Order: sequence, then C-alpha cells, then structure tokens
Amino acid sequence: MTINKTLFFLALSLCIIACQQKENRKELRSEVIKLHDEVMAKNSEVVNLQMTLDTLIRNVDSLKKANPQRDTAVLKKDLIKLLERLKIAEEGMNEWMHAFEPDTEGKTEDEASSYFQAEKKKLQRIDSLYDESREQTKAYLKKSALK
Repeated sequence: MTINKTLFFLALSLCIIACQQKENRKELRSEVIKLHDEVMAKNSEVVNLQMTLDTLIRNVDSLKKANPQRDTAVLKKDLIKLLERLKIAEEGMNEWMHAFEPDTEGKTEDEASSYFQAEKKKLQRIDSLYDESREQTKAYLKKSALK
C-alpha cells in the first residue's frame, strides 16, 4: 500500500510541476505580447515623425526662403540623421515581428522560458530605441521651430 501511495504522490507532484511550468511559459509569452502591443502603440507616432522629417527634407529650400540666415545644409543633415534613427527603430520592430515565434510547442520548459526571456530583452531594446528616436526628433523639431 505504501508503494501505491508513493507512486500516487510522485505522479501528483509531477503533474503539479508540469502545470506550473506551462503557466510560467504562458505568463512569459503574455509578457512579451503585452510589451509588443505597447511598442506598437508608439509606431503611429514614429511613422508620423518620419513623414514630417521627409517633408522637411524635401522642402528644405522653402525653409531657406522663409529664413535666409538658416544653414539649410546643416539642417538637412540633421533631419536625415533623425529620420534614419526612426527608420532603424521601425525596422528593428518589423524584423522582430517577422522572426518572433509565439508557438513553443516541442520545446522544453527551459527552452521556452529562455526564448521568451530573450525576446522580451530584444523588445525592451527596441522600445528604448523607439523612445530615444521619438524624443530626439520631437526635441529637435521644437528647438528648430520646425513643427
């Protein structure tokens, strides 16, 4: 009888551990998806800033007419740098989305956990790049009285 009880408790323990691991996998995946959604919410502002910069770059000559003292060569160079940073942030997000694999079926719990933790770190870096490039662009446009 004690062997049956031992086997029962062993099986029960294994089921509990397996259920907890599946919850951990689901929780980590959920955190990554939530962060993805937060970063994507910033995407429309990034796209709008890109369009603003692109318009300013194409119309830099008219800015010179409006303000002849303005050094439009430096202005254009600055605007191009800002635009490139925004594009890098957006491309990073696009590349991440194409590579992300939310289905971890067939992976061990450790593999799945490691995968989702690594993806979360990647998204955090992309989120930082989004924030930095957006804030730099908005500050420059405000300082330069261009928006």
